[in-house]
Amino acid sequence: MVREGVLSPAHSGEFIAKHAKHVKITEAGQNKLATEILSSIKANQLQMPDTEAKSIHPYNDHPRAVDWVFVVDALNFCFWSKCKEEQWIVNGYTGYYALEAALNKAIKEGVEIADPAFYSKITKEQLHEILKGDNSVDIPLFDQRLSILHEVGSILLDKYNGTFETCVKEANKSAVKLLDIVVSNFPCFRDEAIYKDQVVSFYKRAQILVADLWNSFNGASWGEFKDIDKMTMFADYRVPQVLVYFGVMSYSDELIDKLKKDMLLESGSEEEVEIRGCSIHAVELLKKSIEEKIKEKDLNLNVPNSSLIDYYLWCYRREHARELERIPYHKTLGIYY
Repeated sequence: MVREGVLSPAHSGEFIAKHAKHVKITEAGQNKLATEILSSIKANQLQMPDTEAKSIHPYNDHPRAVDWVFVVDALNFCFWSKCKEEQWIVNGYTGYYALEAALNKAIKEGVEIADPAFYSKITKEQLHEILKGDNSVDIPLFDQRLSILHEVGSILLDKYNGTFETCVKEANKSAVKLLDIVVSNFPCFRDEAIYKDQVVSFYKRAQILVADLWNSFNGASWGEFKDIDKMTMFADYRVPQVLVYFGVMSYSDELIDKLKKDMLLESGSEEEVEIRGCSIHAVELLKKSIEEKIKEKDLNLNVPNSSLIDYYLWCYRREHARELERIPYHKTLGIYY
């Protein structure tokens, strides 16, 4: 899927998990978490924990709703802070929701942040004003975000009539095709690494872009994809933390020691790749475990896809943030997650 000579995210996860030295997937943990998720499946859908962030999502009928999702996910990376450091906060929100809050505030103030004609030439001063937080802390990797806006904005103007809607139309309701379009034409979404002499892929931001459209438009209109189940989980730094918390994954003593010391893991390093790859494969196995439990109990329920399981785990971490702080998570400076 997607790029020649590159394993798809699902096959990458399986390959990495098979060869991993620092990360292991455990069956007992899978069973525990599968039971937890199954208890949250009602009315044929996985119920998401209430994150109380609906007010910072633009309505679907906004004329730039599709482009808003695109620009948010173009900037959706690296929100963590080192232990004891202050976080970037906007309107009381942290992390990804702080980004949504900042961009939504800009739209309400008349800033055309979802228009590539504007952000392809946005100045450092303009972006700094848009992303200004409640305190003196700046968003991490500010310069990279500025560069990415220039990059993706110019590509949309040059190749796609100045709107991401063109890409979605070209995909013709295929999540896999849209992923291919994004990864092939927008370099900043090309989330790949070399592991054991094999090029592997994660495509976190590209996949979450597709899934966010699907979720934002409730699987209809701009979010209608006939093959959304082909997407994997979105390999970041928070979902692995939840997987370790439930015992789905475990880390070597050496890796745990590094994480407890807040040591940075280099993007593309063996340990970082193993955490992300094993997370993908763990969720694929988790999905199969949930399916088996549904069949065993003869329940009239749909099996949640990997995107829904990811959303659930990500929201679970936010809902139980204090409890999960005892589980160290890996930190990597980079644009891919």
